[in-house]
Order: sequence, then structure tokens, then C-alpha cells
Amino acid sequence: MEQKAPPDNATGPRNEHTAQLVPMPAAAKRELSNLCQVRREMAALYHAAQRGEISTEQLRGFIYALSQIAKLIELGKLEERMEMLEKMLTAGGRTH
Repeated sequence: MEQKAPPDNATGPRNEHTAQLVPMPAAAKRELSNLCQVRREMAALYHAAQRGEISTEQLRGFIYALSQIAKLIELGKLEERMEMLEKMLTAGGRTH
């Protein structure tokens, strides 16, 4: 029996050998508000790619997006610390 290729507008990863859509893993909406959570998500996606559940191209895109989220978390923490230091300096009667 001949396997029919999915339409070009179908979404999701495709098996590299059969071009059939591969079911995506059940997506649990994970919180990504700290670096530990982002790291766990990266690891989960890496393992999904190893199992063939997502393509390496998809993995690359997810990792890029997660890297940007991690960078924003780091910058947010630095910004909070700078604001705290500025308030401490101002409260101590010092000026910039």
C-alpha cells in the first residue's frame, strides 16, 4: 500500500525517511520565568530531538528562542540589582 505524503501546508515535524508527520509530544505549558526552568525546557527538547519527536531544525529554533528568554531573564535580574543599588545610594544621601 502506497503511503500518501501529507499536504504541504500541514504543520509539525516530518519523519526524514517517510515524510509522514510525526506526532508532537504532549505540550505541557511550562513556566519559563527563571534560568532553571529554561534549562529544563532546553534539556526536554534536546531529548525529544534524540527520540525523533522533533527535527533538529525545530530544535535549533526552540533553543534559539529559549536562549533569548534566558538572556532577558539575566538582564532583568541585573536591572533589578542596579535599581536596588541606586536606591541604596540615594537613601544614604549620596548622589550619582
